[in-house]
Amino acid sequence: MKDPDTFAFDCHVHFGQYYHLYYRPSLVIKALHKSGVRRAWVSSTTACIAPDSFEEAQYLSRHIDDETEEALAEAGKCGMTLVPLYWVVPKRYDTLDKVDGVKYAGFKIHPKIGEWNGESGNSLLYDICTCAARERFPILIHTGVDTIDAPSRFETCFADFPDVKFVLAHCRISHDVIRLFEKYGNLFGDTAFCPLANYEQICRAGFESRMLWGTDFPITHWYDRTGDRVTLSALTKNYQNTLYRFKSG
Repeated sequence: MKDPDTFAFDCHVHFGQYYHLYYRPSLVIKALHKSGVRRAWVSSTTACIAPDSFEEAQYLSRHIDDETEEALAEAGKCGMTLVPLYWVVPKRYDTLDKVDGVKYAGFKIHPKIGEWNGESGNSLLYDICTCAARERFPILIHTGVDTIDAPSRFETCFADFPDVKFVLAHCRISHDVIRLFEKYGNLFGDTAFCPLANYEQICRAGFESRMLWGTDFPITHWYDRTGDRVTLSALTKNYQNTLYRFKSG
């Protein structure tokens, strides 16, 4: 079981549009603060919206910047430390020009969102790793059970950029994760929607110290299906329930 102080840091937090619900950045940050979180990596799920045109892509990009600014402003009021992750999406015609080490301080990659397959995606991935190495940014990578989001797909990155801290969100597939942990000291995992069996296997293999506390909050609220009211009290209760379930598991 993790030390209670670990829960003061959450490496996997979101805000923004998620299906039919909108999680306002300032509300998410307030819920985290009320739950005892003092440091978090955050990114916007608005990035999941697929643009129909270049103009819409640019609008979404500006909107995500505004959301990030709102989150940072609220964190400043609360005395929290945020690491805003730039959620890179090839289909949004993303470039790394805006990542200057001031506003954004890390990257989020979701291989199933935004057409990561193909030459353009691979080129952008190399640019992300190069920037992360230069700026000392972490990279949070969604992992799953399919070829496109299997942890092993990114093994070349782990090997070629040993100074970059890579975090495998969800730690799927566990035997893949363990094999990669054994080879690369710059690789970590998070507990966000990580199956309990996977977490236990990773710990038994001797890598509990590589596992970071992460929740995917407030996606946990969306999956709880407790209603569509996105209020501070509902979000705070959901986060504290997530924390309780992990401690007691």
